[in-house]
Amino acid sequence: MPRTNRTVPDTFTSALRAVGNLFQDRFAKLNRSSELQAFSSHSEIKRMLVSQKRSAFLRHFLPLRKGIIELVAESYRRYFKLALAHPSQAGGDPGKWAWHQLQPAVGAVLEWIRDWYVLACDGENRWFVQLASIPITETGTISLSIPSTVPPLPPPTWRAPAWLFAISPLDGIGPLKRQHVPATDSEAKLGEAHTRLLLQGARRAFLWELGAAIETVQNEETAAAGAIPAETVRGQTQGPNKRKGSKRRLKGVEGLGPKKTDLSEYMHNLTEKQRLALSLKYEYELGPTETASRMGVDRKTAYGHIEAAERKIAQMRSSEKRKAQRAKSTDE
Repeated sequence: MPRTNRTVPDTFTSALRAVGNLFQDRFAKLNRSSELQAFSSHSEIKRMLVSQKRSAFLRHFLPLRKGIIELVAESYRRYFKLALAHPSQAGGDPGKWAWHQLQPAVGAVLEWIRDWYVLACDGENRWFVQLASIPITETGTISLSIPSTVPPLPPPTWRAPAWLFAISPLDGIGPLKRQHVPATDSEAKLGEAHTRLLLQGARRAFLWELGAAIETVQNEETAAAGAIPAETVRGQTQGPNKRKGSKRRLKGVEGLGPKKTDLSEYMHNLTEKQRLALSLKYEYELGPTETASRMGVDRKTAYGHIEAAERKIAQMRSSEKRKAQRAKSTDE
């Protein structure tokens, strides 16, 4: 048998292709499972009161999103390790190269979010169309005519139910003109603009969580490779003896310019650090690394402040909703 010598480019290309194929296989399996979850969610939502529908939706969706983030982050880990092992092929920045390779996976997940939202809310989407329903009878036979033509897929413009919409940083959606949003305690549909905003918020939340997971992967793999000290990876800053001429780190909202959205109405019950963390993430739309840097803490601490702020806001909104419901009941 003739001896074959595989060159470094051949090995690198094969490994690169293998990482992509591995993600596609695992994402396909997870996607099939998520479709069943969407149907289950839709069936459950139909039987519930309007005030309970959003909670049921999120109860199904959030664990799926967590699994998707873990899957994408693991693919990023493989790309990053490949870049560390082949620096000449990946260029001088392994993190940037790995993120570039990950873009098809990220794009697929962003499309998955929209499709899952539509399927869970409507029971059908561009891939699944209900042809008929079969009544269940105790006796007798059932006949079902199968159409010879399949109806067209739903149009690309989708209008989400109003009960799914929440003007809250928890959903990545800032305050809007409320008079243009249908009552969220009704079966009304959102307009196309607010539906787009709802989906953008869902994607923004996904990308934030993915960014945090990717930063953890980078730190773990870089430390394992021995490229930087472990204490730097954990987010500890240098002491006072910095190199002369090093760039000064910007703090707080310094140099960020105008806010992209205003969440001041949610800030009054928060601590100073919680307000800053929430502002950097949602009002200025910064990533986890820069948020932590501007706060002068590590990423985990910054994320803890954001979680605490979100819990307070959720409690405040829940309390306001209960007061409004009690007032409505009293008036009636």
